[in-house]
Amino acid sequence: MTKFWTRVPALSFGQLPIYLASLSHFTLELCHSFMPVLYPLLTVKMGLSFTQIGILALANNLVTSTFQPFLGFLPERFGAERVVALSILWLGGLMGLVGFAPNFWTLTLLVALASLGSAAYHTALSPAWILLWLGSLGTYSALMVIPVAILVSALFYQQARRPAPQTNPRHHTQHAPVHKGYLLGLILIILGTMARSWFQVALVTYLPAWVQSNGGSLEQGGQLLSVFLFATGAGSLLGGIVADRVGVWPVAMITNLLIAPAYWLWLDGTPGLQIIALGVVGVALGTNYATVILLAHDAWPQGIALASGLVMGLGWVPAGLGASFTGYLADQRSLSAAMTVLVIPPMVAALCVLLYWVGLKLRRSTYLDKPNQIH
Repeated sequence: MTKFWTRVPALSFGQLPIYLASLSHFTLELCHSFMPVLYPLLTVKMGLSFTQIGILALANNLVTSTFQPFLGFLPERFGAERVVALSILWLGGLMGLVGFAPNFWTLTLLVALASLGSAAYHTALSPAWILLWLGSLGTYSALMVIPVAILVSALFYQQARRPAPQTNPRHHTQHAPVHKGYLLGLILIILGTMARSWFQVALVTYLPAWVQSNGGSLEQGGQLLSVFLFATGAGSLLGGIVADRVGVWPVAMITNLLIAPAYWLWLDGTPGLQIIALGVVGVALGTNYATVILLAHDAWPQGIALASGLVMGLGWVPAGLGASFTGYLADQRSLSAAMTVLVIPPMVAALCVLLYWVGLKLRRSTYLDKPNQIH
């Protein structure tokens, strides 16, 4: 074993190849995104309600969003590589035990504690990986994320033993504000992100159960979830590329306007159309990640770090709350009715972006010079 690790090329976080950084994030998501596939089985095993499933999503999202700012000191104190290694091992180990949870509250505690690993760090193959083992292991299939977590964690721990390169502070530059901040615009971007995060987390949480309630199998639900997550990842990758070519604003507007109608087609379309519509929803959501950050920077250029933190922090706090509310609606009415109501949040998000654009245009029209406009 020692000989194996000595043959691994020396890599440091300062010069870490992108594939290794991608591997770490992929593994983190692999160990964290499979829960919706297990929810229908856990519902039978523990008698969970849709509201309780929403509480699980809330525990996951709330811990990740709330503790992430407070764990920022860890890389400075212990080194980024060690934090990545520990985060993956912590999250994978705890999530691998969810199938053994004897009751709802133990399950919630496991999910919440595991989310600390995501908070300290911060795929589409996660549902597909669990589906491979679902037939033979049932809820215990979650165990299969543990060996993956151990392997990748060990790789990063090995990198932590290498000396880090010295960085050159002269390369850091400061950018002066180009126009006064637009607080209302920043608030609108945050509200739009809140609405989209509610929609996305609720959709991911209840998608396999919705497929099963409409006559499909749990395997089909897991496959559709993988399609959605793959499409979201593809959108995240392509969003920046497309925005560089055609401009941030057109991409932000088009993707926001696409989500609600594409989702509606997914709810009522034929099986083939549903796959296409779900893919469009995923790509549109993924593409939005980069554009909303850039819109926030344009609204508040004198504090782009603050703007990013507010969008990615506050913007995702309501996600778990929205998923819990969706679960409550499902218990009171039906899962189909609750999923239909989910068409509203992306419409609200699109409205927020439209109001942002109108307000920004009116505001900038008052200046003699109009710098830093989004094309």
